Amino acid sequence: MNAGTNRLQGLTHRVHPTEGSRLKNYDVIVVGSGIGGLTTAALLSKAGKSVIVLEAHDRPGGYAHGFKRNKYHFDAGVHLISGCGPDGYRGGQVIYKVLNALGLSGDLEFINVDPFSHVYYPGLNSALPQSIAAFVATLARQFPKERQGLESLVQLCLQVTEEIALASEMILTDYDTTYRLMPTLCQYRKSTLDKVMDKFIRDTKLRGVFASLWPYLGLPPSKVSFIYWASMLIGYVVDGAYYCKGSFQELANTLVKGIRQHGGIVQFRSPVEKIIIEQNQVSGIIAKGTRINASVVVSNADMRQTIFDLVGEQFFPEHYVQKIKSMQHSLSIFVVYIATNLDLVKLNMGHESFCYRDFDHDLNFARTLRGEVSWISITAPTLVDPGLAPAGEHLLMLTTLLPYNAENSWQQAKQDYIDVMLDIATQYIPDLKQHINFIEGGSPTTMQRYTQNYQGAAYGWDVMPTQVSPARAKNTSPVTGLYFAGHWSSPGCGVYGVSVSGNQVAQKILGMKNSIIN
Repeated sequence: MNAGTNRLQGLTHRVHPTEGSRLKNYDVIVVGSGIGGLTTAALLSKAGKSVIVLEAHDRPGGYAHGFKRNKYHFDAGVHLISGCGPDGYRGGQVIYKVLNALGLSGDLEFINVDPFSHVYYPGLNSALPQSIAAFVATLARQFPKERQGLESLVQLCLQVTEEIALASEMILTDYDTTYRLMPTLCQYRKSTLDKVMDKFIRDTKLRGVFASLWPYLGLPPSKVSFIYWASMLIGYVVDGAYYCKGSFQELANTLVKGIRQHGGIVQFRSPVEKIIIEQNQVSGIIAKGTRINASVVVSNADMRQTIFDLVGEQFFPEHYVQKIKSMQHSLSIFVVYIATNLDLVKLNMGHESFCYRDFDHDLNFARTLRGEVSWISITAPTLVDPGLAPAGEHLLMLTTLLPYNAENSWQQAKQDYIDVMLDIATQYIPDLKQHINFIEGGSPTTMQRYTQNYQGAAYGWDVMPTQVSPARAKNTSPVTGLYFAGHWSSPGCGVYGVSVSGNQVAQKILGMKNSIIN
């Protein structure tokens, strides 16, 4: 048992309302059951707080939810996560630590995926393996003159990531102390990946290969925050890349179990209609016409919706409202879900493959903004978890980024996008079209409908340098008792990022100076 678990157990426990109870008073209400909100709720329940989670959908998880079609279990959007094992970089392993603190680490099986990705370009393809040594060696074999620069760049990414972890664990208000403890983080906080690569890598093809995972953050190298990019890369290379056996729905379900086993409540099909503010502080919510009281509300929902619809902008300072209005949300995604009877093992497919026709990711991104599909990722989860489909069949997910407003009617345009993405996929999986047992498409409107994120935003606010911590919206709000967890708030997007967010919110609500889970 780690120190974080001891601290949680040392807090006073309360008598909790049970499922079906008429008691409508809680310590904390969590709006939305994405991984960030569930993490907050589970840690607070373990700490003795009475907690209720209200979710509009019929299941938990947000973008990490899964669904079943016929005999097949699909993940809605998550392909791979990091931080699930006991080993990694200093300050990492966040998901492992959360589950361990909740006493749930034995409830899930995380399958290590190594290499964590494969990338395909005209005339070049490469695996991306775990460990800094293997990652650098693999790329250096194809670009031997760039080895030293690669080593230095990846080590810089590691240093930045460890400083990010330190920052997330501590409440720092003194700039001198912050700079002393986190000099690299301070130095590069305003840098893009492109600007940093300029210092280390000259070969344009290698720059493209190194930045291949940019769709995971929704922005190309010239726009994405280097700080956030570094933490994502090191997460996979050092903290480890994992698939959750049974689909990522199992991760969400396990966090729900953690909430309920400590007396917390999770209610589905319960959309929140209003967050009540009385005397300039939170006093509860209205859901399905019923008032539920609490002095703390954690929104794991869309931040714009929370501020402008659930609360009302009149309760926030003008400068705060203007900042939120000026922030840029991320693109959405289009996904094609496929079941095939092709033998993907014989075809040497990997769990995750990024397929590009150009090394220039600014060009790739420009095409995306125009609504063109010129690149896709291909995910084959049954290669690591065969139980997701019947014997002799495999699942595929074809994914690309797209703007919500690329089409006036996604219902009418959906089939055209499915066809284009299938055409690209068949360049890497011959005869795929002749071996499809099931196919379904999910458009940006699908993502909006199930998650209620503005325009189906896949990553909340874009992770550009001006919109990541400390510039990202904070977990605390100007309204007393209102907090934000998830990809709209600090530190940012991704399952790992929102898990950190959930931990940070719980830490702040409990008034703890250091992380709960270490």
